[in-house]
Amino acid sequence: MKKTEKQVHSGHRERLTKLVLNAGIENVTDVQAVEYFLTYIFPRGDVNPLAHKLLDKFESFGNIIDAEISDLCSIKGISTTSANKIKIFGQMLNYYTYSKLTGKVNLKNTGDFLDLLESLLRFQNTESLYLFAIDHSFNLISKRRFNLQEVRSVGLSPYELFNFVSSTKLSYLIVAHNHPGGTAVASPQDHDAASYIENMLSTLDCKFLDSFIVGKDGIYSERQKSFIRTFESNENILKI
Repeated sequence: MKKTEKQVHSGHRERLTKLVLNAGIENVTDVQAVEYFLTYIFPRGDVNPLAHKLLDKFESFGNIIDAEISDLCSIKGISTTSANKIKIFGQMLNYYTYSKLTGKVNLKNTGDFLDLLESLLRFQNTESLYLFAIDHSFNLISKRRFNLQEVRSVGLSPYELFNFVSSTKLSYLIVAHNHPGGTAVASPQDHDAASYIENMLSTLDCKFLDSFIVGKDGIYSERQKSFIRTFESNENILKI
C-alpha cells in the first residue's frame, strides 16, 4: 500500500530526531540543524525546503534567530506567527543562559558577569537596555530588559525604576545596553542617560555601580571610562 505524504514526513522527522540525538546537533549539517529546529515551529509538513531558503538568505542559524520579523516574513512559508515563534526562541536561549547563572554570578568575579553581558548583548541586532539588581553580597539577583529605542523615545520612567528597586530589594544597580555593529565607547547621550538614572537613585536606599556598553569591539565601563573586555575582530583572526 502506498504511503501517504503525512506518513513519509512523519518517518523523516523521526529519522532526523534520531540522527540529532545520536550524533549531536553540532555534528549534523547546517540544513539538518535548521530543519530540526523548524519541526518545533511547524508541527506538520516538510520543512526541509524552508530550511534551505532560510540558510540561503541568512547564511547561519544564529542570523536566522536574530533576524527581524519583517525579514523572516519575506521568506515564502514564514508567517507572522511562525516568525514570532522564531524570535521568542532567541529570547528563550537568553533566558536559559540567565537561569543557569542566576544565584551564581557574583560581582567579585568580574569575568562571570562580563560573560553574562556578552551572552545577552554582544550578538543582538536590536538595541536593548538591561537593569541588573545586585544584593549586599554583590550577588546578581534579578534583571529586567527594555527596548532601548522605546526608552529613548519616552524615557525610563521613575515608576519603572522605583518598582524594580523595591520589588528586588537590591543594594546596588547596574545598567547595560548595546551598540549593535558599533563601537562600545560611550556617546554623550550615553553619559546623560547614566547620569539621569544615577540621579533618580539618589533618593533611594541603593547605589549605582556602573553603566556598561557592549559593542562589536568589546565591553566599555562608563565608570572607568575604558574597555574592561575587548573582542578580537575577524581581521585579527585572519592575520594569525
